[in-house]
Amino acid sequence: MSTPVQVIIRAIPKGSGFINGPGEQYFELTGLPWKEQQAIREELDAQGYYTQDIYLSDPMHIQIGVEIRNRIKAEQEQQK
Repeated sequence: MSTPVQVIIRAIPKGSGFINGPGEQYFELTGLPWKEQQAIREELDAQGYYTQDIYLSDPMHIQIGVEIRNRIKAEQEQQK
């Protein structure tokens, strides 16, 4: 079973709007159908933004790896 991936886009103003206009914006698209996600990207483009996809995954597998490594290290220390 895979971990659901959170989908976020970063909207970056094009051209001079980056300096004088609104700054970067972030939008969460997790759970939206693909067509709606594309429509949002197209609208942001029409409003003068570049879009960048940002994928945030669950760090649980990393935390489990750290815990296992710490337990192994503790067991090795006890055996010395």
